[in-house]
Amino acid sequence: MEKAQVSRRNNGERARRSAGASTKVAIKPSDLVSSRVMRLATILRRSSTLVYGRRFGLSQVEWRVVALVGEHAPLSLNALAELMGLDKGQTSRAVSELVAQRLVLREYRRDGRGIRITLTARGAQIYDELMTSALERNRVLLDGMSAAERNEFFKILDRLTGLARGILKREQNAQ
Repeated sequence: MEKAQVSRRNNGERARRSAGASTKVAIKPSDLVSSRVMRLATILRRSSTLVYGRRFGLSQVEWRVVALVGEHAPLSLNALAELMGLDKGQTSRAVSELVAQRLVLREYRRDGRGIRITLTARGAQIYDELMTSALERNRVLLDGMSAAERNEFFKILDRLTGLARGILKREQNAQ
């Protein structure tokens, strides 16, 4: 019995030492580049969702569909889901809701291979208003930067995006 208590005590000490070792890491998760970028993206997405929900009655997924279809139309459901980073089911439900609201057209191709998604005239009008609002937020975000700082900022974002794509490809190939 005494031997079991010593063994448990040693295990507890090892656990505390290993837990203590992890607290000596010089950086916190919230200091990671990925955490900072995601925090910024989350704040921007939440503020956009509040504005677009209030002005147009659109959910986060719905306004993203309108924005992406407005930029890339015509789109297949697969291409839209890929751009959004969502599965086809979620994307299809959002498209169905926007069809019901008469903001999006879903046309079935004659050859029977998939659908083609475009904006209606009303959807195009909302897209224009979304973009006007987005450009204003963009102006506010960049207002305190000089032209040189903006250029450098966008170069850094592009470099990080390229590196992140490389990480994603490596992880996808590791599966």
